[in-house]
Amino acid sequence: MIKQFTFNHFAENTFLLIDEKTRECAIIDPGTKSDLEAKELFLFTEECKLKVTHILLTHPHIDHFCGVEKVCKHYNLPLTMHKEGLEVLSSFEQLADSMGFEAVNAKDLQKNFVEYNTTIILGEYTIKTLDASGHAPGSIAYYVEKENAVFVGDAVFNSSIGRTDLFGGDLELLLSNIRKNILSLPLDTEIYPGHGPKTDVDYEAANNPYINNLDF
Repeated sequence: MIKQFTFNHFAENTFLLIDEKTRECAIIDPGTKSDLEAKELFLFTEECKLKVTHILLTHPHIDHFCGVEKVCKHYNLPLTMHKEGLEVLSSFEQLADSMGFEAVNAKDLQKNFVEYNTTIILGEYTIKTLDASGHAPGSIAYYVEKENAVFVGDAVFNSSIGRTDLFGGDLELLLSNIRKNILSLPLDTEIYPGHGPKTDVDYEAANNPYINNLDF
């Protein structure tokens, strides 16, 4: 089961991946900017009797990790991310105020570093980590075959792709990773992006003006 929230002034999508049998839950990209947004998230997991076991980060941009300090402390969990994102995460902590966010201290949080093409177990789900870098270093797409879903952060949007003009961005790398690691998934795989509505592999391969002509 997938539950979507949209938080902060960047309209960022925060997802809950829920194994309904075990009630284990992963929070993907906690973008809770305000105490009110954090309370909404906490209340939902409490009322649904969910056991949050993972806090997963797709990429280290402030609109996606602005809530990590409160969320990780509330659930007493580390932040799961790729090590290559540390430098970007640190720089965006410092830029928080200029982007309309409160200061975030993610530096002192306990972290669980994962590599690409490894697996994370969530109840009866197996989550595969895919290289989605190009929008930002250390970007991870989380693929859940049992749910027929992939959480891509800002790598791919409905009919678009992530920007590559920020620190560490690389258009060629992004397009390559989209082709190899996202569009190679089964065509009916639903794509859950960091902003905007969901889409699927079939639609993006056929219609996305940035990537549909790739020779894959």
